[in-house]
Amino acid sequence: MARTRVRAALRDALLGLAAWWLWMPLLAAVVWLVKHFVFGGFGQQDQSYALLLERQFFPHGGPLDAAPLFWLWLAVGFAGSFAAVWYVVEEAGTGYRDRWARLAVAVVVLAVLGSLVRAGTGLWDDDKDAGRYYARATVLDVPAGGAATPRSVLPVTEHSRAGDGTRCDLVGTSDVPACVKTAPMPDFDFEARTASYAAATKALTDSAGLTSGVRLLGHSLHYLPGAGPGGSGVWTAVLDGSGEQPMEGVAVWNGGSNSVASCTFGGDHAFDRAFGGTGAVSLRNLLAERFPDLVYSDQDVWGYCDGPDVRTARPVVVISVAEETGWKQRTVLAPAGVLVLRGSADGRPDITYRPTAAPGDLPGAVYPASVVRSQIHEVQWLGGRGAKDDRNFGYDHTSAAANAANPGEFLLRSKADGHLYYVTPLVPRESSSQLVVAFAVLQADRVGDGLNDLHVYVRADDAPSVNLDVLASRMVSYMAQQTSITISAGPNGALQEIVPFGHDMWRGFVDFNGQTQDYIDLSGDATVTPNLVSLQGQITPPGGQPQPQPQPQPQPQPTDPGTPQPTGGGTGTGSSGTGTDCGGDPARLSDRQLADCIAELTRALQGRLPS
Repeated sequence: MARTRVRAALRDALLGLAAWWLWMPLLAAVVWLVKHFVFGGFGQQDQSYALLLERQFFPHGGPLDAAPLFWLWLAVGFAGSFAAVWYVVEEAGTGYRDRWARLAVAVVVLAVLGSLVRAGTGLWDDDKDAGRYYARATVLDVPAGGAATPRSVLPVTEHSRAGDGTRCDLVGTSDVPACVKTAPMPDFDFEARTASYAAATKALTDSAGLTSGVRLLGHSLHYLPGAGPGGSGVWTAVLDGSGEQPMEGVAVWNGGSNSVASCTFGGDHAFDRAFGGTGAVSLRNLLAERFPDLVYSDQDVWGYCDGPDVRTARPVVVISVAEETGWKQRTVLAPAGVLVLRGSADGRPDITYRPTAAPGDLPGAVYPASVVRSQIHEVQWLGGRGAKDDRNFGYDHTSAAANAANPGEFLLRSKADGHLYYVTPLVPRESSSQLVVAFAVLQADRVGDGLNDLHVYVRADDAPSVNLDVLASRMVSYMAQQTSITISAGPNGALQEIVPFGHDMWRGFVDFNGQTQDYIDLSGDATVTPNLVSLQGQITPPGGQPQPQPQPQPQPQPTDPGTPQPTGGGTGTGSSGTGTDCGGDPARLSDRQLADCIAELTRALQGRLPS
């Protein structure tokens, strides 16, 4: 009788254990079946679910170095096993005098404790492990000489030892590897842009796309240095389809006129998919099915026209992709090459995966900007958890109003070596200060051998202070002095964006009605004469060809005792000093030129009135 009772207890315990252990895997399987068959053909469903399981449970594809959630599941399972063992022992009536009962209880208890410890250490180190991964490719470049080590980097340099003297002069002593290089701040000399991100967005959104259902893929808006005629940069964006409307092509804007050109898919270079497409037209589903391990964000998508004449060139779409890589007990985002998409005669996308890309292979960035963001964010860990939590070490993107829509990762081409770089001005982390204390620079035209080095060039404390809000105020004031036009800064103002381009040099873009009409070059230390340049592009008549554009000319600038003045001559032909012949026919003047002439005549009249 006792034996029968024990057998029944064992059977009940085993059934209960099976239900206890298997309900979560069975639920996961049911969810996958529903997503796979009910939403059949939707590759994003399968990909996102597989990546979720990998990220939350098995970063390395199995129980080895599993994620904390897996160990929590084990702990709960072993806790249920303890209850089952207790139940069998009680039903058998032998108590814990039997050594097999004591051994089973001990094993289950140890398993619970071990799983909880493994889950706890994983949860505690999860965010730090991300910092450890990206720290291996991060270099803090501290200026040599000067008054002292910059305060923004002291939490790392205070606790450091000598490095190898080649890559790292100092190495941090925390459990997150930090590399410090002592070297002077390089003379940044990048090719400056001639239009703002906001103006490019407006121009390409309003003037591109000839087919219903086609819209600009917003985050695909990219600046390609040197991609235009004569080596000038151009702005491009992908003309994406929606619903059953496939992608149209790539729009191109040179930044100096209001003429937008585009190259389109068609003929033997057709393309029957779209990022915004549905069903069989969905490009996202196709990419997820063919490349389930590759991920991307929309800011990593860009396009260009392959050919000397944009109107007859073939559109090419490039995606800088990444992959979730297992690292310790979690996954991290790592660069994984590029996908190059072209059309074909039958309309099926011709997709080429390149795990590596060298400088010059493609006209834009091949390193994912989304990975750069992660690398910059994880700089905060270089001093360890104490420096991060107690001293708020690290750097953030500026929150200046003028750069609210586009605070960093400016793609610029170096005049020194011709390479493309992501350049981002940084301010202190967890601080109200908007002083630029560092620049993050990473080479963008090379990918394929792991993480590219992120150089964080820290500015000396005694260097001239640079505050983008102050720069914006100086630019607004200077514009008012030179043109009698009052502008405002910010996302809804005329001054839209301030971008670094040279040694302590910054360029601000003045947009009217969504188009960049002027730009202002200022130095952060106010030692260089400001330069105000007017871009006066010709309007292309409907159905006509773009007209030759005049070269941008600096506007003449009256003397102002409070602001350093340019030394070059003006461009005006009349006596008014506005750069416009105010004695000519008013009908031939633009609205802006007429306003300048009226303002100049008003000032002259006020000067003649008795006090």
